[in-house]
Amino acid sequence: MNVIMFIIMVLRITFMQGKYLLFTFCVIFLLIAPAAASLNKIAATSPVFIGEKDIDISSALNGCRIIAWWQNGTSPSGSPAKNITLFEISTAPDNIYHFDFKPEIFTGYTGTWYCDDKKPNFPVFDLHDPQISLKIWDLDKDQDVTGMAIPRATNITYRIDTNLYPALKNQNRPNSNPSDGFFTVKLTDPLARNVPNIYTGSYGLANTLILPFENNPYVTSSPYLWRNGNVWDHAARNIQGDMIYPPGTYSFTLTQNLNRMQESYGTIGGNESTGKTSSSATVTFLVPEPLVVTTSLVTVATTLPQVTNSTPVTTVTPTTLPTSPVIAKKTTYAPLPAWIALLGIGIAGFLAIVRRNS
Repeated sequence: MNVIMFIIMVLRITFMQGKYLLFTFCVIFLLIAPAAASLNKIAATSPVFIGEKDIDISSALNGCRIIAWWQNGTSPSGSPAKNITLFEISTAPDNIYHFDFKPEIFTGYTGTWYCDDKKPNFPVFDLHDPQISLKIWDLDKDQDVTGMAIPRATNITYRIDTNLYPALKNQNRPNSNPSDGFFTVKLTDPLARNVPNIYTGSYGLANTLILPFENNPYVTSSPYLWRNGNVWDHAARNIQGDMIYPPGTYSFTLTQNLNRMQESYGTIGGNESTGKTSSSATVTFLVPEPLVVTTSLVTVATTLPQVTNSTPVTTVTPTTLPTSPVIAKKTTYAPLPAWIALLGIGIAGFLAIVRRNS
């Protein structure tokens, strides 16, 4: 908060006095700019790597001017297999502040180097060949799938194996800070396009994030796994509904340039650079299989009797049956009840009397 208030105050003075404009910008830059990368100064007995340039080894020497290497397993009390005089007596030791671990001098002499002109001999630094390796790692099965074809649904990450990570430890390089990372990873798609971002889902979904691809990992341990690889949705689609990551081969390329080591070995593709300053790996996303709808058909089989030649065939001749004559049925009438008959006689007699009187 105090820094912010100070900047505001300086800006107010700037607007009041235009002649202080340049001074103001310089002050603000110094306040907000990160410290410069400082991996070129080593502590005593620290790991160093063949190919590093412009290294300050003064703290490790502690006044020593001759360094020596003994075959592993032999005693420093005997004659060294190799020694190097850094500077002569009564001369300015400028080179110990800008020392180069040249491959042509140090190759084949890895291990601990000692001071040879002071007794007892004490270790100065620990020399290593640089080693880097990039793999594509299946997080689901915890296995290497470099160069393989895998389903797009497989969760993958890149994996860095290296012995260079001690160079980012403060106890080895006392002036180091988090801006000193020297690894670079690049990802290209099947169309050779750079992939700067990864989607955690399709565009427009509530939980979808667009994250920057981790192209400058800060590797302080080995193996190192890309921290956002597990949330990369390879099947994500953009706002038009097109696949952001089409099927095909994806290429990962790793480079490192610790203290300008690429000047000693080259960058990418050379025999010397591979495994020292560069490494690459590929993985292929398979084309998704189309959805197949399976319809079950029920077949009704009709079994017909089989007739073989061995079965005799009997011919059946229809028989004409005699036809019985049709006999007409006699119509019979049931007799009327007695009361109906008496009623009829009474009505008839009544009608006869009426006719007579008329």
